Amino acid sequence: GNFQTALQWLGKGNIKDRVNAKSESFGNAGLLITAALTKEYDLMTFLLLNGADVNITNSIGSSVLSALSCISRSHLTTIRLLLSWGAEIFHEGRGATSQEMKELRFKTIMEGNAAVANLISSELGGRRCKMVSAPDNRDDLVGKTCVVGRHIKKSGQYEVTVEFTNESLLLGADNLERYDRTPQDPGYFVECKNNRLIRRDFESNEECRAFIASLGADEGGLAEVDPEAEAKAEQAAADLLAELGLDDLEDPSTNATMKGAQLKGAQSALPAGKKKKRGGKKKGRK
Repeated sequence: GNFQTALQWLGKGNIKDRVNAKSESFGNAGLLITAALTKEYDLMTFLLLNGADVNITNSIGSSVLSALSCISRSHLTTIRLLLSWGAEIFHEGRGATSQEMKELRFKTIMEGNAAVANLISSELGGRRCKMVSAPDNRDDLVGKTCVVGRHIKKSGQYEVTVEFTNESLLLGADNLERYDRTPQDPGYFVECKNNRLIRRDFESNEECRAFIASLGADEGGLAEVDPEAEAKAEQAAADLLAELGLDDLEDPSTNATMKGAQLKGAQSALPAGKKKKRGGKKKGRK
């Protein structure tokens, strides 16, 4: 499909120069919002691992998180992913004010997205955090990472899920310190091999960081397409790149075009204004 074509296009140049390509035809929307709208979670992670700006803005200065917060409750998983990577609400190219956040929260609730409103209106909702202190007799948790969920207003606590063990806990903000995912310390990894995304899960952050370090500073996440598949992929890519308008992006500073009806819908919903042995468990996605 079109995203396999996008992967092929990303692999034709320096991927780090292309992950932030924008579409002039759709309000300077980036590749990240395109992947987000279609719930291509592994593609989103792949872009972020290769340097995509999680807060990339469109022509009116709205970030990806801003756009998705207004659309549909079906994007809750996408929003959680973005928040764990450090996404923020941007309005007119700047961080939203407290009043704008109140208005966005109200609008999100009125759209039936109370779970999203809870996340974006709390300090740590949806964030990846490190536990700096823990309940009695749980010193084993200190230094571990977790993903924060719903904020319980009455108790002031958060529902959290410990990474790698999936243990569920209730912790206060004083127990937590924000620890966003980064390309060097993401907690999991997505690579591209033969134009196909493969997710690798690990037993710990240390194992994940060691795996990423083993790739080498000059090796990107996009693996080369094998010779047998290259010819067919080239032709398919040529046809679809022309359709998508990506084939004319030879200069990294030039904007690319990604067309799709869903992207139009999102635009209208935006707020105004050398190889080493590799580790990890593989999960392939076509």
